[in-house]
Amino acid sequence: MADKYQVPVFVLTDQYIIDSYYNTSAPDLSKLDIEKHIIRTKKDYRRYELTESGISPRGVPGFGDGLVTVDSDEHDTEGHITEDLNLRIRMVDKRLKKGQLLTKENIPPELTGAKNYKNLIVCWGSTYHIAEEAVKEIGRDDVALLHFKQVYPLPDETAGYLQKAERTIIVENNATSQFAKLIRLQTGIEIDKKILKYNGLNFFVEELIEKLKDKLT
Repeated sequence: MADKYQVPVFVLTDQYIIDSYYNTSAPDLSKLDIEKHIIRTKKDYRRYELTESGISPRGVPGFGDGLVTVDSDEHDTEGHITEDLNLRIRMVDKRLKKGQLLTKENIPPELTGAKNYKNLIVCWGSTYHIAEEAVKEIGRDDVALLHFKQVYPLPDETAGYLQKAERTIIVENNATSQFAKLIRLQTGIEIDKKILKYNGLNFFVEELIEKLKDKLT
């Protein structure tokens, strides 16, 4: 995604994952399609060409006949620094278009538990297996778990899942419920209840079961 859309990509991890051990099957890479997004430049190559998609063709020095000029300040289509205010707007608008394209690459959230739920437990990242086991142990037919593998851009299905629930509870390993804030910012939906742990330890299944039962009463 970083190569395709020319944007920074952040892979979030945490201490719990780093300190955990799992037996996993070797990934099957035989069907992996490695996309290449570097072009052979022509003499009239423009590194920051204004395009409909917002993604400018990316060339590298020595591959083609074009001159590759790169600049971190605001620039014109050729890569030269500019103070043209109107061009600045067009360049910003071009970059913002990438955000719209990124939503097509979203990893959808995974719903487990009751399909016709009234209570929806929301979690993300390494809390998944713990929350999944806790929900199974509770064994209620009105409770489902929604897990997010990708937190930004927020998947389009997010609001629909949340609006279907009569009550939402989020489980997070941080002090300020960061993901709940992102959900509110992107969807306008406020999570009803929060279960937060930030003493440096991960959640334990038995602990989470008790906290969920308390919130579900």
